[in-house]
Amino acid sequence: MNPKTQKEFIFIGVVLAILVGSAVLNVLLVSDISDSVAQNDGAVPAGAYVVHVVGHQWSWDFYSPNGSLTVNTFTVPVNTQVALIVNSSDVIHDLAIPELGIQVYAVPGMNNTVVFEATHTGSFYFDCVEYCGELHYEMRGTLQVVSQ
Repeated sequence: MNPKTQKEFIFIGVVLAILVGSAVLNVLLVSDISDSVAQNDGAVPAGAYVVHVVGHQWSWDFYSPNGSLTVNTFTVPVNTQVALIVNSSDVIHDLAIPELGIQVYAVPGMNNTVVFEATHTGSFYFDCVEYCGELHYEMRGTLQVVSQ
C-alpha cells in the first residue's frame, strides 16, 4: 500500500472515531437531560393542578382550576404536579417555558397535555416559539410559582 493510501485510511479512521465519539456523547447527554424535562404523554395525574391553556393570535389564555381567566400570565403552586392542557383557537402555536423544560404545541381542535412540577418559587418567562403571524412576538408572558 502506498503512503498516500495509508494517509487516506488514517484520515477516514480519525473522522469516523470523532463521529462515533460525538454520537455516543450526544446520546448520553440527551438521556440525562430527558429525565428532567416535562413529560407530554397526555395523562393527567390524580390530584394535579390543572390549567387549561388556549393560544390565540396573539395572546395566551389561562383558565385556572377555580375557573378564573388570566391573559399572558398564570400562577401555580410550588412542589405540586401541574398539568397544562393546551390547544389553540386559530393556528398552531408552541408554548415554551425554557427554565422548566416545558415545550408543548397548541393545535386547533387538539388537546396536548404536559405535566411538570416546579421545585422552587419565582417568576418564569414563557413565549410562543412557533411563528404564528405578524404579531407573533407579542405571545409572551410570565408564570408565577408561589408557595401554597
